[in-house]
Amino acid sequence: MNFHSETAPSENNREAYPIYDREADADLYDESQKAETMKSAVDRLQVVKNLRFTEEREKGIAERGDEFLKKHFLEYRESNPSPYGVTLGIEIEIPKESVLPKNWMNLTDVEKKKFLTKLKEKYKQTKKLGMPAGTDQFWEFASEPANYPTTLARETQALIEMNLIPKEYRKFPLHVTIGGVTFLHENDFLKENNTHLLARVLDATAWETDAERLIAPYKDKNSDWTSHRAESGIRERNLDQIKQQEGIKIERAVEFRTMQMQSLFGLERYLGSIYYLGSALKAYQNPDKSDPTVKKLSKVWRQFAGRSDELFSKINLPNPFVPWTLETGNPDEHSPFKVLAKILEKSEKEPKGKESEFVHEIRQLVIETRKEVKDIIEEDRDKNRKTAG
Repeated sequence: MNFHSETAPSENNREAYPIYDREADADLYDESQKAETMKSAVDRLQVVKNLRFTEEREKGIAERGDEFLKKHFLEYRESNPSPYGVTLGIEIEIPKESVLPKNWMNLTDVEKKKFLTKLKEKYKQTKKLGMPAGTDQFWEFASEPANYPTTLARETQALIEMNLIPKEYRKFPLHVTIGGVTFLHENDFLKENNTHLLARVLDATAWETDAERLIAPYKDKNSDWTSHRAESGIRERNLDQIKQQEGIKIERAVEFRTMQMQSLFGLERYLGSIYYLGSALKAYQNPDKSDPTVKKLSKVWRQFAGRSDELFSKINLPNPFVPWTLETGNPDEHSPFKVLAKILEKSEKEPKGKESEFVHEIRQLVIETRKEVKDIIEEDRDKNRKTAG
């Protein structure tokens, strides 16, 4: 796995649909073509700056951290978020086998204590730099919510370069919290849950999940993505509890839990997709007939949801609007997650099969819809800038 790829990929072969080929995704890489006025967003971006400065000192890089931020326009985007966008937060779970030595079980208690003490000192630096630890182990990471997906990707890149996310290991369980959308909205019909549809479509791209990840809870009853009553892989965040614990105001949010970080490029692609598609869903869940931008985004979401449903039905996948479940105590259960897992597995083995074509079509739909949403949001931003000027 190459965590360091920063180049835009070539377009998929249209005669075959290799599941892990990199799609044409230039809209995630065109930021350097735009000139923006930089403004300060120290509160959120100080974490990125701190991580980047530390990485530079360790590697002897001459580039200044704030120049790095300007290159990706993070200062402007974090301090001038679109009112139509969602917020994103991620939690990366680092498996203990990637951190602890292979002979861990053979070490004495004294040796284990000495190793953990030294390891804790290493990870303390991330807390000092502003990156909170995960909820389970001190070597995990949970970012604060960001207004733009690239902010999270750059934080993760710095952690990888600092070797705090091991380069040698593959597939880190990943949770993504989306602020601005909810588990089940009053605009959803009884049998039409659009938040679940978004989660299942992103699963079907296989960008940041695979067959093994989707059915992992059958093998491990303590699997993280089914805990907290998230049998469908989605958790409604308890906002009152979060507000009480952290003392900050957080809008309603959901947590998608079936992903895993498979590459830095895949993470950035996934976060960009969930940001823009989530923004369209947010508009659909919060209709404002007086706002033309909300009306445009709602229309895009309805078209996206309808087309996604058609593609799922075409390959005999269960209805993505209906919450899928997975019962860990029933390995013989005919779960929809099992059906999708088989499709992803077969699409990798047979690049020209119908399963691989399905994955390709889902990916193309996500890419096209993401660009459509981005154009609408950027058009609104440009209009407001001109009016303010």
